[in-house]
Amino acid sequence: MRYRLGLILLIVSLLLPTLGVSLCEAKVLRKGMHGTDIQNLQGLLSRLGYELSIDGIFGTETEELIRGIQASMGLKADGIVGRLTFEVLDQLEDGVLPYTVQGGDNLSVLAVRYNTTVKNIITYNSLANPDRILLGQTLYIPTSDLAVFSRSTRLKPTFQWPVRGRISSGYGYRIHPIYKTRQFHGGIDIAVPEGTPVKAAATGKVIQAGVMGNLGLSVVLQHLNGFTSWYGHNSKLNVKVGDEVRVGDTIAYVGRTGSATGPHLDFRIKKGDQTLDPMDWLP
Repeated sequence: MRYRLGLILLIVSLLLPTLGVSLCEAKVLRKGMHGTDIQNLQGLLSRLGYELSIDGIFGTETEELIRGIQASMGLKADGIVGRLTFEVLDQLEDGVLPYTVQGGDNLSVLAVRYNTTVKNIITYNSLANPDRILLGQTLYIPTSDLAVFSRSTRLKPTFQWPVRGRISSGYGYRIHPIYKTRQFHGGIDIAVPEGTPVKAAATGKVIQAGVMGNLGLSVVLQHLNGFTSWYGHNSKLNVKVGDEVRVGDTIAYVGRTGSATGPHLDFRIKKGDQTLDPMDWLP
């Protein structure tokens, strides 16, 4: 009897690591939950190359990343992590290798070394300048077509117009309407009446809200994978730092605060510190 009990305990102890993974995958994780399971999920997403906070809180940021992966892989894009989503994430992790750039590296060398293509590495890492990779930079080398497909189809948030109106000033260099000097304009100005509701262009989290120099009363939203959207010159804000908003939610009201000649919205999109032309991202 003691021998049997000892044998059973031995078998259970050997199976515990496997059971731990299975039990984790058997759980259903969703927005509003927090704890170690969520932190492990966020760690997995980070290893896949996605930019997010590993804080153990299943918030909008984590939910939107999961929705994007689900949509790209043909699953129901509900943002809920169940068995099928866990299986897809495991398959994706098996097909991605984090790599720290060493001296003498270039994309062609890495592509040959890891049996992939330069195009796949560029796509997976969203490299704006493929000829400029930095010593110590972390790249994610996709070693399967599945991993590349998941990133290329839903790598970016989908932006909607925050207000509808006339574009009074575009993206790029211009003569500043107040200072009369040639300056770079990192967004677009949309002329609309004062008090017009400003909508969130994409689902995200408020990371700045208040007076921001020449932009006046402004809001900045953080979106999935390092994207942010900026809303300047408002007359009144409808959100505060830490709020989570859905696309289409009213976050502010158009005004002329800061350096502005009239009521309009200064709308900007950034990836990290790089400004992007909003017209390339709006429908």
